[in-house]
Parts: sequence; C-alpha cells; structure tokens
Amino acid sequence: MKNYNNIATIYTRRLKTIQLKLGQDYISDPLEDENPKAENPDDAYEILKSLYRQLDDDQEHMIMLVLNVSNEVAGFKVISSGTQTSSEADTKIIFKNALMLGATKIVLAHNHPSGNLQASDADIKFTQKAIAAGKVIDIPVVDHIIITHKAYISMRKERVCEF
Repeated sequence: MKNYNNIATIYTRRLKTIQLKLGQDYISDPLEDENPKAENPDDAYEILKSLYRQLDDDQEHMIMLVLNVSNEVAGFKVISSGTQTSSEADTKIIFKNALMLGATKIVLAHNHPSGNLQASDADIKFTQKAIAAGKVIDIPVVDHIIITHKAYISMRKERVCEF
C-alpha cells in the first residue's frame, strides 16, 4: 500500500512560496511604506521603479503587483525574466500566484531596456489574454505598465487594450 502522507497541501505549498519569497533578494520588499497604494498609474510607477532598481536593467522582467480591495499593494512577484528584447510570461503562473497572494486585482508591468515606450504587438496580445483570464476568475488586470529608464506608459491610460 502506498503512503500518501508526503503530498503537500495548498497550504503547505503557499507557505513554501512565501518562505522562498522572503528568502530571495529579488522578491524581497524594498518599499519603505508599509501599505503603499496603487490607485493610478503614477502610484504604480513609483512602486515599480523601486522594484526594478533591484533587477538587471539589460533584460526584460515581468512583475505583478497584487492589490487588495483598497488598492494597497499586498505583494508582488517577479513573474519572468528574459532577454534584451522579450520576457515570456505565463498567465497560469500569474494567476496561480495572484490567488495564492490573495489578490482582488493585479497590475502587470514589464520593462523595455531599449528605451522604447511603445507597446509591441506581442505586448498587446499578451495583455488581452491576461485580461480575459482575469475576468474568468474574477481577478481583474487593472493595468499593464511599460517602464524604461526615463519614463513609463500605462496601457490602460493609452487605451491600448480594453481593461
């Protein structure tokens, strides 16, 4: 007879994820403010700048900000790191982590090391896919922000996608 006592429950897995999160520099919380709010793209950009300062600036990184019902940043996760021109993110990974971190909504962000602030066709397609997935599980994607060394754009504010 097989012993199934070593199968991890969702609670055990969540605990391991949180322990990993606390133990890794690139996912540690660099924010001074205990409960920063991301009520608009400018707020989110200020928070994201502090996160991106910890990451290599010669490659793209996708970050998810987890928001609670009051638009406070309840957590974040570096979803993917890629090359100088792309970072492939998986919507399953995004929403698995959003659920585990108790998100009521999320903000996605990625950087463009090239300095180009324009959303690519791939950026738009990915964002539309994430928006659709969020609607299904009732965790809306409220924005996707593209960051460069000097500025940012909000795909919501620019009406690149229908959020």
